[in-house]
Amino acid sequence: MISASDAAEKASYALLTDGGDIGAPVFQHVPEDTAPPVIIIGDIEAIPIGGKGDPDRRLTLTIVTVTAAEERKPLLDLMNAIETRLDNARTTESGWELSFTFLGSSAALTPEGDGYVGENRFDILALVA
Repeated sequence: MISASDAAEKASYALLTDGGDIGAPVFQHVPEDTAPPVIIIGDIEAIPIGGKGDPDRRLTLTIVTVTAAEERKPLLDLMNAIETRLDNARTTESGWELSFTFLGSSAALTPEGDGYVGENRFDILALVA
């Protein structure tokens, strides 16, 4: 069986891509020279739920979105689409039952000022199926 983090990554990718075009390509690893907009399955943090030896995990997932635009709206539209796809999603992946809950988001101007970067954060409860 794969790890809870691996299952969450696979499930997140499926949820973001299986429902039709979300407005930007979704990557786990962005190919070099890929131009924005892009959605990136970013950091995953895992914390054991039970005692020693318990495989169940509470995960925090960060989805990063990058746009090249003069206004924030394209970024916010993509972030809203991500939240819609993942918030309250329930799925099974590779022996894990996964439950997603939206935690929050942030959107900021890039340091160069030529676009925006956003983060959506989700709590995922991962239980062995």
